[in-house]
Amino acid sequence: MECIKHHGETCHGCGFNFGKVYGNSVKGYIQVHHLISLSDKKREYRVDPIKDLITLCANCHCVVHSIKPALTIEQLRKLVKRVNE
Repeated sequence: MECIKHHGETCHGCGFNFGKVYGNSVKGYIQVHHLISLSDKKREYRVDPIKDLITLCANCHCVVHSIKPALTIEQLRKLVKRVNE
């Protein structure tokens, strides 16, 4: 919840906001993405919900994880921008 409070309910990849599009019944719905995969950490690691996490819509979250290693947020934004040009 701290991640969503800080980063908001709008996707940081494409700008989609469920509540604005679909209304109050889904207001606040968003997924949380780890910017650095936990499997890349060599030891026990305490996740910082502001520095280590970001909010993404379900579609962007799926695309980010469609390849390995996962796309960065910058790479995702370039894909979205290219499609919208």
